[in-house]
Amino acid sequence: MTPVEPPGVVAEIAGLATHVVVDGSGPPVVLMAALGSNWFDLDALAARLADSFTVIRYDRPGYGLSASLPRDRWPTLSGEIDRLEAVLDHLGVTEPVVLAAHSMSSLYAEGFALTRPGRTRAVLMIDGTFSLIGVRAVPTARRVANCHRAADVVARLDIPRRLGPAAHASVLPRPPEGYDESQRHWIRHVFTRVDMARATLVENAAYPAIDEDLRALRAERGRPSMPVTVLAALGDGGGWRSAWRSRHRRYAAALGASYEEISPAGHLLVLSRPALVADAIRRLVRRADDGWVRAAGAPDPMR
Repeated sequence: MTPVEPPGVVAEIAGLATHVVVDGSGPPVVLMAALGSNWFDLDALAARLADSFTVIRYDRPGYGLSASLPRDRWPTLSGEIDRLEAVLDHLGVTEPVVLAAHSMSSLYAEGFALTRPGRTRAVLMIDGTFSLIGVRAVPTARRVANCHRAADVVARLDIPRRLGPAAHASVLPRPPEGYDESQRHWIRHVFTRVDMARATLVENAAYPAIDEDLRALRAERGRPSMPVTVLAALGDGGGWRSAWRSRHRRYAAALGASYEEISPAGHLLVLSRPALVADAIRRLVRRADDGWVRAAGAPDPMR
């Protein structure tokens, strides 16, 4: 069988072997994957943007083809902000970027926008994570240690090799055009390794501390200074739909952001509705451009 070459490169970034994929040309857009997601989960969205933008993706520690963090370390808000900046530095990207962050990665995107405003052009929160109250109770080190013990058991039982690809197929929706052979290869490769399960468990365990750090950052720095859109994925109907809309409207209000929604759509809309997410990114870029023109003293085209 002919070896399948991985897309992109694996480079030493912020002290860790990091998988980075770049497609297209034009203004830079960084697609940030959700908890438990990898670069190929963003392929369909990237393909719909690469004709107009330089689309940047990277796997966080333990995901995709990136190395895992040591057992005594876990994701932190400052660490992931630094990692994103290091990826941009490695690529030589100096102009401000659009961040399109799905689910939990919205915390990292907001943190980057607050601490690196000069490097951030606009932010799209794609069904982002927004906690209404603090959630940390158990110390992070203990939570992470328990996750490593659970991952060790998963590895001993050989669960990733036996069930990993089937779990991906049963949990994640397929993109509209399906997967090609190269994508199927990398799904099998990633989901048959325990690193993926371990990274998901550990990042989830670190979430309360990341959320707490972001709350402190919000209190210190306020709202992002650039255009932000909160994009909610709404189901077909029922009480959950209303609650999810209300939650994301509150999220938008807290960020001083515009609010948009896609319906019907599940949480993994980057896979199931990539064309509509790409349209939301383009609308946000136009809004950011309009703001730049007005700031430069030109007439407001909306008047």
